[in-house]
Amino acid sequence: MRTLFISDSTALGIMEVRPEPAWRVRMTGLRNKDLLAPDYGAMHVAAFLKAAGREFRVVNLVADVHARKEMFYETNAGPDEESGSLISRGEAAAASRAHLFDRLVSENPDVVFVTLSTYNLALYGRRLLGEIREACPGAKLVTGGIYATMHAPEILADGHADVVVRGEGEHTSVELLERLEAGRPLDGLKGVSYRDNGRSLHNPARSPIADLDALPHPYTVSEEFEVAARFEILSELLPDGDWIPGAGFLTSRGCPEACSFCLDPALNNGRVRFHSPAYVRDVLDFCSQRFTSKAGSFFFGDATFTMNKKRLGRICSMLPGLPYTYQIQTRADYLDDTTVELLASSGFTNIAIGAETFNEEILRAVVRKRLKVQEVLDAAAAVRLSGIKPVLTFIVGLPGETRDSVWHTLEILKANRLFDATFFPLVVFKGTALFDEFAAGTSPGQMEALRLNPMSEEYLFTSEEFPTAEELTVFTREVNYALLASRTAETAS
Repeated sequence: MRTLFISDSTALGIMEVRPEPAWRVRMTGLRNKDLLAPDYGAMHVAAFLKAAGREFRVVNLVADVHARKEMFYETNAGPDEESGSLISRGEAAAASRAHLFDRLVSENPDVVFVTLSTYNLALYGRRLLGEIREACPGAKLVTGGIYATMHAPEILADGHADVVVRGEGEHTSVELLERLEAGRPLDGLKGVSYRDNGRSLHNPARSPIADLDALPHPYTVSEEFEVAARFEILSELLPDGDWIPGAGFLTSRGCPEACSFCLDPALNNGRVRFHSPAYVRDVLDFCSQRFTSKAGSFFFGDATFTMNKKRLGRICSMLPGLPYTYQIQTRADYLDDTTVELLASSGFTNIAIGAETFNEEILRAVVRKRLKVQEVLDAAAAVRLSGIKPVLTFIVGLPGETRDSVWHTLEILKANRLFDATFFPLVVFKGTALFDEFAAGTSPGQMEALRLNPMSEEYLFTSEEFPTAEELTVFTREVNYALLASRTAETAS
């Protein structure tokens, strides 16, 4: 069967929807990373199909068309100015759109895979499914990803997609293609929802993959997804950036915690599965031989990279000889002194820590994070003392928290000289515990007004303290600017 993967559909959405504040100069680094990131979920599925001997083609809506670093250079300087880059122009979006529909015609696919993972432009993705359906009326249109998993009924009700792959898609997609090729019905195929004669049907879930090492890693399809071009551009634009294609990898799936703002509890039910240290080394070897830059930084994107201490020790023992330094994210309570010393001696340079708030009551009762503020401060201090940079993230607008409480968090950061931190406004989405609380107290009309952008399925969480979306976002920006001013003053002194 002629099988086609569409990559960079979210990037096309960024270019066409232009959600605020994505095209402001201050967002240049994050925007470029989003524009050049491939659909990693599609890469995992494609890698599995390739290993199974299945042929397919990939349409990269940005990387096929705009693989020149000059397209992404920023010409403007004011942080709140609109981007002056070539990629920001309407002609760039038009060229990507034309590439998509030209390829749909020339490939004449039997099956089209389109990822729907991000909530930020989910409604745009669903609309794009409709446009692809019009262009390929005879093809089977298949979608999957995190958003698709949580919203299968709504996606099928749109009438565009034929099949939604729920959960991890590697095994499901191979079996799906086998059935489609043989003309067999989809009943009993675990992990899929599908349309059949006007009805939406939802088969039982498929169990999570137990042996992750049995899967080929996503970079085995790096040529198909133009990873080298993405890597080259981003390595120059963001030499210290994280999660650059060709220099990033998830060594595990899942998280054991139950934070109220996070989707992982709904997706993985607290279960964590790991790649072996030997598998991780194989990925590092593969990438180091194909994607090289002066920066030489590799990002492990696991939610809790340091959770399993024995495994961490074995991974670190396999790092010598590689041309990398390393960046990770983890929880503060997984950073004891011994762990920090190990990381420092193994080339780790940055550790992101989700702190969320320094209001202990909110942290425990609202965020549901089994942490004390002092644990976060102690972990950050130990990380900094070791020579590694601690980067803390916080949420503004948590239920029950006041402006004074947020300013108090900022004062604690300043007192502890922790200036590498960022505050984000609270956004919620279906599948999280906080979304249920938000939806219960918000009318449909209010919810519509609180979308992060018109095409988003993320919602700004308003409250008595922040009764409007504008108040929440403006205050968050004020706090970040105050932190930046403190960082600048510290550097000057």
